[in-house]
Amino acid sequence: MKAINYIGWDVGGAHLKVASINASGKLELVEQFATPLWLGLNQLENVLPKSIEKLPEGALIHALTITAELVDIFKDRESGIKQILMLFEKKLGSDIKIYSIDGEILSLNRAYRKVNEVASANWHASTSYVASLLESGLFIDIGSTTTDIIPFHNKLVNCHGSDDQSRLCFDELVYTGVVRTPLMALTKQAPFAGKWQNIIAEYFSNTADIYRILGSLEDEDDLMETADGDDKDLVSSIRRLARMLGVDSNHFKYDDTCWTKLAMYFEEIQLQLLTRAVIRVLSHDASSNKIIVGAGVGDFLVKKIADRLSIPYIEFSDLCTIDSHLTHRCNMCAPAVGLAQLNRLLS
Repeated sequence: MKAINYIGWDVGGAHLKVASINASGKLELVEQFATPLWLGLNQLENVLPKSIEKLPEGALIHALTITAELVDIFKDRESGIKQILMLFEKKLGSDIKIYSIDGEILSLNRAYRKVNEVASANWHASTSYVASLLESGLFIDIGSTTTDIIPFHNKLVNCHGSDDQSRLCFDELVYTGVVRTPLMALTKQAPFAGKWQNIIAEYFSNTADIYRILGSLEDEDDLMETADGDDKDLVSSIRRLARMLGVDSNHFKYDDTCWTKLAMYFEEIQLQLLTRAVIRVLSHDASSNKIIVGAGVGDFLVKKIADRLSIPYIEFSDLCTIDSHLTHRCNMCAPAVGLAQLNRLLS
């Protein structure tokens, strides 16, 4: 009898993530691939065969969650969902399952008919898995582009929003992340050389630059092209950060600590933005204060938020059976891992 593995796919606008869980619930594989879909659907189509090659042999039961439908190559969200479903059907067959916002795993035919229910549901999959193991708390996933702040209570997702628009209203979705967010989206001013320096409203630099400077990003976290298409080393990252002030990085005769302090300021602004959102979500239900579960490429920020609010903290990977070398990837790809687990539990 062939071994059964349960596969979770998380199809985002910037990354494709895939996880494989064996029949006993152990995470055996988790991978992330760069898929900048704003450059065309071929970005996903070209990566899919490589990702499928990574999967284990034997019987594979696939489940899919999609957030990429908002990418502006699609005329609307329905068109995006259907084109992505057709691509996966072509590559994996019609037996694939799709996760819906109702917590169901749908057949492909039902998913085509329930586009609104399957759109942007990855946060619900990861939180549902967390809630199946913990009574009440808050799940926070800080990714490359966005942050999910999702309460759960009595082992159920306890959100107020259900789609991108309503979740944005309730601060359960915050459009800020640790890789792709333009620095101009964080603040209009920053302290520099003893003055408040106005920031240029151009896409010269993003948050990946500041977290490279601060040493917070690992190479496998940092798959997107830089703002200027140049290198990701420290010198290049500082050059892009300096450009946000309208200067060259060698214009001021300071050592590199001045740029480190400037990067720290941008981190602080992002932390404050996210902490305010977390406090608002927590204000709805005191039971969410019991524990914070952190995930995402920016989980290092989740830990800082939990410390500021004096709330107990664990990582998403603490809730998974894994070998230690997969811990970071497990946290980084929580929706794919959570969906793979739900796929196993609900099959």
